[in-house]
Amino acid sequence: MEEAIEKLLNELCVEWGFCIDQESVNKLKNSESLEAEEFAHAVLAAEGMNAELEIEWNRKIKRKFTERFGEVLNSNAS
Repeated sequence: MEEAIEKLLNELCVEWGFCIDQESVNKLKNSESLEAEEFAHAVLAAEGMNAELEIEWNRKIKRKFTERFGEVLNSNAS
């Protein structure tokens, strides 16, 4: 799971400029499981944004997550 999250976060950084701090990266990578909504909110919050107000970015990040992992990514996934 850690490698998969790292790859997705790298894509978000390169493609859209969402280059979050290492502490936030580590929290996401060390999660037991991660839902698309939770992931999108965490990325936006790490960038100092409010996911409730950033509807379009929230949707785009969730879509990228679900295309890759489905709605939930569990720690036993690679």
